[in-house]
Amino acid sequence: MSLPARYGAAVLSSPPSSLPSSLARLTSTVPVAPPHDTLVAAFEAAGGRSDPFVSLHSGKNPEARTRGAALDGAWRWASLLHSRGVARGDRVPILLPTGTAFIEALLGSMLAGAVPVPLAMPMTFGSIDRYLRNLAAIVEDSGSRLAIASPRLRDGAAKDDDLRRLLRDVLVETDLGPSTASPSVSVSSSDPAFLQYTSGTTGHPKGAIISHGALVANAFAIAHGLAIGPSDVGVSWLPLFHDMGLIGVLLTAICHPYPLHLISPESFVMSPRKWLDLIGKTQGTLCAAPNFAYDLAVARGGDAAGLALGSLRVTLNGAEPVHAATVARFVQKFAPAGYRSDAMMPVYGLAENTLAVAFPSLSSKLDVLEVDRESLEQRGRIVVTDGAMRVTAISVGGPVAGTTIEIVRVTGALAEEREVGEVLVSSPSLMTGYFRNDEASLEALAGGKLHTGDLGFVDGGRLFITGRAKELVIKGGKNIYPYDVERIAGEVDGVRQGSVAAFGRANGDTGTDDLVVIVETVHGDGARREGIAKAVRGELLASLGVKADDVRVCGVGAIPRTTSGKIRRRACADLFPKE
Repeated sequence: MSLPARYGAAVLSSPPSSLPSSLARLTSTVPVAPPHDTLVAAFEAAGGRSDPFVSLHSGKNPEARTRGAALDGAWRWASLLHSRGVARGDRVPILLPTGTAFIEALLGSMLAGAVPVPLAMPMTFGSIDRYLRNLAAIVEDSGSRLAIASPRLRDGAAKDDDLRRLLRDVLVETDLGPSTASPSVSVSSSDPAFLQYTSGTTGHPKGAIISHGALVANAFAIAHGLAIGPSDVGVSWLPLFHDMGLIGVLLTAICHPYPLHLISPESFVMSPRKWLDLIGKTQGTLCAAPNFAYDLAVARGGDAAGLALGSLRVTLNGAEPVHAATVARFVQKFAPAGYRSDAMMPVYGLAENTLAVAFPSLSSKLDVLEVDRESLEQRGRIVVTDGAMRVTAISVGGPVAGTTIEIVRVTGALAEEREVGEVLVSSPSLMTGYFRNDEASLEALAGGKLHTGDLGFVDGGRLFITGRAKELVIKGGKNIYPYDVERIAGEVDGVRQGSVAAFGRANGDTGTDDLVVIVETVHGDGARREGIAKAVRGELLASLGVKADDVRVCGVGAIPRTTSGKIRRRACADLFPKE
């Protein structure tokens, strides 16, 4: 689906022959010049200020912290950690919900010279046994001996044999005493700032080591790309343990100060309207969310009446593929509330590069390209078209400050413009490696470049992401992108928006992959669900020329997601084996 002109999209349809052949390499000419060498230095410098830092909106009255108060709170955690024998370089898992305690515990760990490991909280109020098993795998991998947690998780850890063996102490907020602030432990730009474990990691966790230098470099790139200034106001519901919320929201606002207003992820999921209301109440100028959140806001955010979204100058859309239909729906629904179509900014990043890799320019945030579907599926030269067999590709812009992006072929050779290949990244924001995992580190950082595993192509100085190399479904020799399948199935009447998972299942009888599609619906009637499955099959056949081998229609919540809300296709494949 392409965006009509009123949505501010530039639809480019020049044939490939009109452009000279060139190599698919993009390099930013903007030098990286962060104001501080480490996050600790940035936090201590900002901590001398009394201006607003974070306001948590969880009740009638927000819980607010100035920068000075947050520094004092962080010193209380640092003092507690010192008193419990935490030494420089010790890893400290942070298991707290969104709130000032999480922020101050995270920053206090850094002041103490420790390396915080921000981790997800359990998402339900039921049994946490599975969560504790996953937690034990990460604790063991990180070599942590002490953790900071909620009282519920401390009680759970005390009953878990593996966690009792691994952790000598679990601290909670009530353990805090008065601050005994002393000069922070000296850290350099090459020292680890934190470990970022990928969302959903279970059996074989991989913790990306993010140095202080990489962190402040990426914060600078984000601030430069968004032209952040002290008059900006951030409004967010993103989980603070996840890279988009942690770096893109919280830590960038420390390195380049501006005030933040937060609600919890749970509050957003239960009522997306709270996010929209808070933007108007605080005159928010910046917010960020994955694509599914904009669909959720359309579906469950109420109408535009009573909202005031005209203050927003940038709404970043990242962490998962951006759908043109989602953008169109969001703009159309909330334009009466003042939302401007030119505020939507698709972006690209990943934890192994701290966060940000590519941003569009502020003057041209949303560009789409109509490309021939067959040329995309062949993983070859992209053909730009306005014909019937087309798919909409959305640009994520060019490399952020200090960054080079390359597209390479399977052979490792540099691709040409409009040729699909793997995305490689070089930047000062690259992770040091995966903690205690040399083999995975060497593979990911071969040749000093981050091999992302993402597929994409370059056109006219812009990057387009087309999918994940390892998630391709190869059916009858044809490459099928799960994102395309999910986008098309998601448009079928009765399918819950943003709640489709597509994956391949090896079929030994046919020697190729079966295409499996799982969709959620609010409809419980069996005949209605059969109709939805039939419609999904029909749309995929008509739009992609692909036969779905297995379509399951399930209730809300059946599809597993990461703690940041992204669909977990591999976990979905495990949950839905062949019948």
